[in-house]
Amino acid sequence: MENTRDLAGAMEDVMSTLMADDFLARVYHHEHRLFPAAAERIRDVFGWDDLNGLLETQQLRSPQMRLSRDGKQLAESAYLRARPSRRGRRRVRIDPVKLREALGAGHTLALRYLDEIHPGVSQLAEAFERRLLSDFEFNLYASWAPTGSFNTHWDDHDVFVIQLQGRKRWRIFGRNEFSLHPADSAMGTPPAEVIDDLVLSPGDVLFLPRGFWHDPVTEEGPSLHITGSIPCTTGLDLARWLLDQLREDEAMCAELLRYGNPEDPQEVVRKVRDRLDGAFAEEDLVQRFFAARDGARFGRFRLGLPDTGPVPAA
Repeated sequence: MENTRDLAGAMEDVMSTLMADDFLARVYHHEHRLFPAAAERIRDVFGWDDLNGLLETQQLRSPQMRLSRDGKQLAESAYLRARPSRRGRRRVRIDPVKLREALGAGHTLALRYLDEIHPGVSQLAEAFERRLLSDFEFNLYASWAPTGSFNTHWDDHDVFVIQLQGRKRWRIFGRNEFSLHPADSAMGTPPAEVIDDLVLSPGDVLFLPRGFWHDPVTEEGPSLHITGSIPCTTGLDLARWLLDQLREDEAMCAELLRYGNPEDPQEVVRKVRDRLDGAFAEEDLVQRFFAARDGARFGRFRLGLPDTGPVPAA
């Protein structure tokens, strides 16, 4: 898809398909959904030639690039090599022989932050950001054998899976009941019952909410898919933002004395509680919070060099 306008139009069509009807109101954050062939028009936004180009020219190392099989990460020394170059610089590059051996042996290649190093994928991430009013990033997964890169697990964020090449099977279980805190993502036990068993073909899109256990395995290789991640916003984020807004408030800045009259610190606690109760009761609190989050997002831009005038709109 060489024409940029054609690509942009195709991406908007994909967004319209994914966000149609009740998606944002009923599906987003709540339940998984398969969109057959929804991304057919943008499948060539990233392909095997693009992956080869990145691996051949970029210095990709852990944690940005990883090779995994059955939940275990392969040591970098198994597929990377280092050598000194001019002026004492130490260069680390892929060993093509060892890499091909590892991939042929069933390891999955995972590449994080693909949207930061590939223009087409960056443009696709931007299309999602505009529709969801959220940051968005893409990871890539390439596999050649019917083995899993990770064991059954859950993610602390919502994801859109776009199958580009090959076929991949996704077994989906129920939502994790232990905790949804990122630090606990390795804890808990997946439910025994599979609630859905899907095989994604090229062009298919799967939406999977935060916390749902899943087990993706290559069905027919080689398989290439990208996964878009949407960071979740929690009550803890709201509380932290609110505390920052109140950092100069008189009640919040009162000194909590450790010694002296025992009633003095209790009076400070009462004032802090009352101030927080009042702040949380403000009707426009959530709207102001999301407006502040929108204003703090990095966003994406078009630089437009060699012109050094005003930055063109993205």
